[in-house]
Amino acid sequence: MRSRILMVAAAACALGACARNPSPAPSLAPAPAAATADSVAFERFVSDYAEGRRGQNAPLDSLGWLHQYEASADAESAGRAEGLLARLRAIDTTRLTVPQRIDWLLVESWLKRTVYDTVLHTAARVPGRYLTLGNLTWRVAGDQPPTPVEWAGVRTDLEHAPRVMALGRAQLDAPPPLWVRLAAQTAHSYSTFLAEEFPNRVNAGAPDSMKAGLLAAGEAARAALVAYELFLRDTLSYGAENSWMSGADYYDWVLRDVNFLPFTAQTMIAEGRRIHAATRLALDSLAHRLQPGGSSWHELADRMDERHPEPGHIIEAYRQASAKVHELLLHDSLITIPPGERLIFVPTPPQLRETYAWGGYGGLAQLRDTTLTGRFFVTDVVPSMSPEEVRQKLRTQSNGWISVIALHEGYPGHHLQAVYTRRNPSRVRRMGGNTYYGEGWALFAEHWMARAGLFADNPDGQLAQLQMRLWRTARVIIDPSLHTGEMTYRQAVQFFVDEVGLERTAAEAEVNRFTTWPTQAPSYIVGWLEIERLERDVKAALGPKFSEKVFVEKVLEAGPLPLALLRRSVLFAYGLGN
Repeated sequence: MRSRILMVAAAACALGACARNPSPAPSLAPAPAAATADSVAFERFVSDYAEGRRGQNAPLDSLGWLHQYEASADAESAGRAEGLLARLRAIDTTRLTVPQRIDWLLVESWLKRTVYDTVLHTAARVPGRYLTLGNLTWRVAGDQPPTPVEWAGVRTDLEHAPRVMALGRAQLDAPPPLWVRLAAQTAHSYSTFLAEEFPNRVNAGAPDSMKAGLLAAGEAARAALVAYELFLRDTLSYGAENSWMSGADYYDWVLRDVNFLPFTAQTMIAEGRRIHAATRLALDSLAHRLQPGGSSWHELADRMDERHPEPGHIIEAYRQASAKVHELLLHDSLITIPPGERLIFVPTPPQLRETYAWGGYGGLAQLRDTTLTGRFFVTDVVPSMSPEEVRQKLRTQSNGWISVIALHEGYPGHHLQAVYTRRNPSRVRRMGGNTYYGEGWALFAEHWMARAGLFADNPDGQLAQLQMRLWRTARVIIDPSLHTGEMTYRQAVQFFVDEVGLERTAAEAEVNRFTTWPTQAPSYIVGWLEIERLERDVKAALGPKFSEKVFVEKVLEAGPLPLALLRRSVLFAYGLGN
């Protein structure tokens, strides 16, 4: 899911560091070149690579399944990647088609990261690595009852879980205390589910012949989770409080070689401060338009936060907001929505509540009726919350924010993006993703829908859309500052509270996530700005022939690429480059 390498000059052009004036589009895109030996070799490599990845993820009958969690597995994976890199680099890229050259660069970036990421020592430093029941809640309590085969898979995973946690207890060595606390909370959530809801679901829905085995496996997993939580809280020796920091060298490398970006951590911070200041001015201007001579945007936002659904009704609020934007897309024929898809709204799984303050897109699943089903996770009030936590959660899930997040995560944001990716003809692009493309598109979608009039009669939506942009600009400042030591965890949380107006619990969830995924947080703003710039360049080249519907579909059809490669792919699709 990571990507990198292009030439530095090309990456710089991707974000406007050099000028580009596309020539007028020819009537037809260049005809595909005849297959060369290198082209055939690349397609064979892609096939072998995909089969190898599938084999690594396949379930094993023996204890071989446990090896993937062992520290030695990371080194072995890096060794395989080095061998694949040598084979890939033996292919002459000048003899590939343009789409193949783009895919070549993408695969090379993934393999390089597999090698480089051994410096992270995840087996010793990431307690959550050993909590393997990530989608248990969905599988057992989702929108469709499990089949006998699916119940059998649940039992297998429950039976495996104690062995994985035992391995974690043997391998963990001085992990960051924050990650320990997050993993302990996740373990507690799992064990609570297994103690309370799981037995009811089994007794109500599992075949009689399977109930005893499922309940026994669930109880064994629950006991192991309780023991793992106690180990994390009381026994494990922690590392330094800020040992989750990636450091400038790693951060810069990921920006450059994974995401093809002309930034360092330091220049990213500077760019973030510039965009943050501009967005604050835009918010001041909006506040003046909404209430001339009256309240500041902070005061308007504070009052907006009091307008929210009641507990238990937040999912329905998201569903209604999503239906409204879906209707706009269809009524105004703004984009083609492929057939055979749907979006459902479900509670955020317990293990994600500490890092998903609002919710998020849970990806596509091919369900039994063959429909591509996207899962939209929504974080509602839960019984364990204190009265103050309930108050903050409700203010976080204001009607204004819901109207924007609904389109960001659903239509035409991540869900539609995922549907298009599943249909991509490139096997490589169907295999992975890039956060700067993913989040850049979803933020572009917010601005596109605002221009299309979605918030015309919704002042809270207008305010939320700009406040959320400020939230994303703050991320551009905070994330590199955190990972290079220029900002502490507490300072980052306070920055969100003071500068953006987030509730403290939401701000903490944000910063928690940043510590686990360096360089991801700036992807919203950086990706949005590049897609906007790409649209301006295509529009300038095509003049009156430009169609925004065609443009947005070409962006989604290009697939999940780093921004420099996305630009290259879209311009090629228009016949504007190679």
